[in-house]
Amino acid sequence: MRPNIALLHGLIALLFPLSFAQSHDHPSDNVPPHTRLGSVSFEISCHPKVQQDFNHGIALLHSFWHNEAEGAFGKVAAADPQCAIAYWGEAMTHFHLYLGETSPADLLAGNGALNNADKATEKSSREIAYIRALHALYDGYKPDGKYTNFKLYAYAMETVSASYPHDLEAKVFYALALLAASPPDDVSLALTRKATEILNPLLHEYPDHPGIAHYLVHACDNPEMAQQGLEAARQYARIAPASPHALHMPSHIFARLGLWQEDIRSNLASQVAAENIILTNVGAENLLHAMEFLEYGYLQTGHDDEARAIIVASRTINAAKVDPRYASYYPIVEARFPVLYAIETRDWVSAAHLEQPIYDEGTGQQLTLLAHAIAAGHLHDVSMADAAVHDMDLLMVKRSKGRPVPKSGTPAATIPDEVLAWAAFARGNWDTAVDLLRPIADRQAKVGKGEVELPAREMLAEIQLLSGHPSDGFREYQISLKSDPNRFNALLGAADAALQSGQRAPAFTYYRKLLKNCSGATGPALAELDRVRATLLTSPSRRLQ
Repeated sequence: MRPNIALLHGLIALLFPLSFAQSHDHPSDNVPPHTRLGSVSFEISCHPKVQQDFNHGIALLHSFWHNEAEGAFGKVAAADPQCAIAYWGEAMTHFHLYLGETSPADLLAGNGALNNADKATEKSSREIAYIRALHALYDGYKPDGKYTNFKLYAYAMETVSASYPHDLEAKVFYALALLAASPPDDVSLALTRKATEILNPLLHEYPDHPGIAHYLVHACDNPEMAQQGLEAARQYARIAPASPHALHMPSHIFARLGLWQEDIRSNLASQVAAENIILTNVGAENLLHAMEFLEYGYLQTGHDDEARAIIVASRTINAAKVDPRYASYYPIVEARFPVLYAIETRDWVSAAHLEQPIYDEGTGQQLTLLAHAIAAGHLHDVSMADAAVHDMDLLMVKRSKGRPVPKSGTPAATIPDEVLAWAAFARGNWDTAVDLLRPIADRQAKVGKGEVELPAREMLAEIQLLSGHPSDGFREYQISLKSDPNRFNALLGAADAALQSGQRAPAFTYYRKLLKNCSGATGPALAELDRVRATLLTSPSRRLQ
């Protein structure tokens, strides 16, 4: 079912007015929202006639709109072929720093653009510094050693920023480089915190700059710092409402904080913008990503029928509309939609029968095998659990392509370890399952889980509850709700665990919180919510808040 654009526009006008609002101190007040990308000023030494197009490219770049930014920088280079910094811009669009993997084709194109920048004659000493810094990212780049290049690039941008202290863009790009250089296993978040120290003072000084707000949202996209990113999240959508990514990005913070209604409104807005774009261009990856978050948000508020409608709508999206730079994303997300729905609605029969995606030999298949393993645990089906472990082992060997398979306990082994945990539980080894999940949960408490993933801590709590240890399960649910607040199954599980361990007061508090979050619920959630209401009727106060 294709979303009705006119209807969605009406919804956004009612539900998300701030997306298209601007405060009076923003210089882009009179710019129509569908063209508004924020304000940047990147001084260049090229012909004055290309300055505006170059700034436009930088604004697009700051919102990760790489295909459009490439066109903008290409326009500058065509108008002024000796403009070195234009080729630097093209090279920046090909790397997808902090957005996704860089393909061999992108590396080839990026290196070509960077070579053109080296050869071009129009460049200031400052522009030369930018170009040399980008060489640190490209030269000798290999995916297996990417963090070496990321760190070298961060060091190089630190030098540019220090050498040109009045250059705002140098500071902003340096902050982005720090985010990219922060490895996924660094629970200290040292480089991430350093990036926020750079960006935070700039947020109010440059309220219409897209990169400052955008990168602050990314920097704060973890349990420890999410609250600090709330202002930037709410600001970014107002700065660049023409960008589907800018309309979506605030939901990273909203989801971290369990602000589901703001999360849903954010992604409805992004969905509208992306739908309008793919009518005439590629960019369906933005639409699919907004829909991922929408499905997740609907499931947390008990709107299961709306979540299922997202799955149906996703199947009508043409894979050819995905930007070829992100072609691998399509099979992953198409696998994730039904996996997430089956697990979150606790439909273990459906989860057990999910078919592995044919065109994906990576994350999509991992997610499907995780669904099989969780279903096996709930159904106590040892043969299904063994099959999931076997298939995951084969997949990991195939994915490694001759390199060592990621070790258990490392970030790259998260889903395989979760499969092992649920398989152990299916066999009756709940203590082994807990031991496998705890290090994942402890790491996620610091750096956060994936965007629309299931929290490992919640899995750990559920296994303890199902194993007859409700007090332990309740304690883990409480911890999980601190890092991933207001999740439907966490609130329900915490209440059930508290009740089973004789703690009626906190149980009823969590039950009431769940009901409050799920106004207007639909689909399978209704049965659980009816059970909650019936349980609350046993409360002495009989207050169904």
